Amino acid sequence: MGTSASFRAPAVPRWQAFVTALQAGLPLERVQSELFNAGQEWEAELGAPAVAAYAVAVLDAHQALPVRLRAADRPEQALRQLAAEARVASEAEAGSAASAMAERAFLGLLTRVTAGGVSLAEAQPDGAADRFTAGRGTPAELVAGYVGELLSQYARHVTAREVGRLTEDDPAMTVATTRRLTRALAAGAEEVGRRSGPPPADGDAIRAGWRPLIRDAFARGRRLPEADA
Repeated sequence: MGTSASFRAPAVPRWQAFVTALQAGLPLERVQSELFNAGQEWEAELGAPAVAAYAVAVLDAHQALPVRLRAADRPEQALRQLAAEARVASEAEAGSAASAMAERAFLGLLTRVTAGGVSLAEAQPDGAADRFTAGRGTPAELVAGYVGELLSQYARHVTAREVGRLTEDDPAMTVATTRRLTRALAAGAEEVGRRSGPPPADGDAIRAGWRPLIRDAFARGRRLPEADA
């Protein structure tokens, strides 16, 4: 699946700027800008066809998932099967270091929409199908939600890998503090993804437009608030 690369912060200025922003406790908007500015490698990996395949599967799930939920013994069963099928489609493409991240985003989004604020462990198939139908929005909105979840996963990954360094170098940077920072950056990255232009509404267009869509999202993420004024 091409998931062995870690892209741990190398000793180059753009990644060191991100680490410095974390260590210095700079405003969240500045840390987010450095997060997206540093991630040129991840921009390429997240824009790969193997990741686009998951976005196509999200689009397909807009119509297919309610039917499959009602037919399943448990909602989790339908979601796991859908994820397995999406993985097969992704693995048919050239590998990407972001494949595992893309799968987590796929399951995270569909699970959250299906749960609708309740525990899936307590949900019945018909109720889960109704909640998904009520919360999915339009096909383009569901795909935009996937872009947001994907960038949220990216933010969590590259922030979490620096937690050990942060807590070791700065006694004031506690585990609780870094968790709050990670959650805040993930939420900001999710919003960036959701705002990155209307996603295409059919599978072929998603495949063709996926790399430009991710490129636009990273460009938006790099901008400081005053740059949008």
